[in-house]
Amino acid sequence: MEADKDFMTFWKWSIKGSGGKSGFRRLFNFWILFHIGIGWSLAKIIPADLSTAAATVGLPLVGILIGLAFAWAGNAQALMQSAEIDELAEHHKGGFVDYAYTYQLAILVILITIVLWSLAGLGVYDKVWPTVACGSYYFDVKTTLYATSSLTLRECWHVVLGAQFMLLAQRRIKKKTAEKEK
Repeated sequence: MEADKDFMTFWKWSIKGSGGKSGFRRLFNFWILFHIGIGWSLAKIIPADLSTAAATVGLPLVGILIGLAFAWAGNAQALMQSAEIDELAEHHKGGFVDYAYTYQLAILVILITIVLWSLAGLGVYDKVWPTVACGSYYFDVKTTLYATSSLTLRECWHVVLGAQFMLLAQRRIKKKTAEKEK
């Protein structure tokens, strides 16, 4: 049974988990209310339509975030190939799969946000839900885009935190191993 956990697909992990909580529960937890609040607040405060917001801030910001996340995910991937992190994963409820797919989930969130803001930049939302004709639907779409952006910011930060945690854990395991060998 343990070996099956090592070969679990991303989608199965997202729904069922690998011993810990499911992948999607990492996104849809108490903090989602915070992100919806941020999205609602920004939708209220920012007067620009989504096409303008996407061109001005949305897409450039998402580009920066994806660069940051991919750089740190590469660092994390290198760390995950070390014996120390493999040892650490043996003591983690979700196993090694949990570490690997957590990074993939963050990248998925970033990619979804890029697609949503790209559609905004192309004017899709402005054409489908014109501000005057369907004001509340348009507001809901603005709220969703800003909330997704807030979630993406959190996931990018988690990629950095995860990589840093593994770096510190690797160092600590190396020190403990060296002490035992003395």
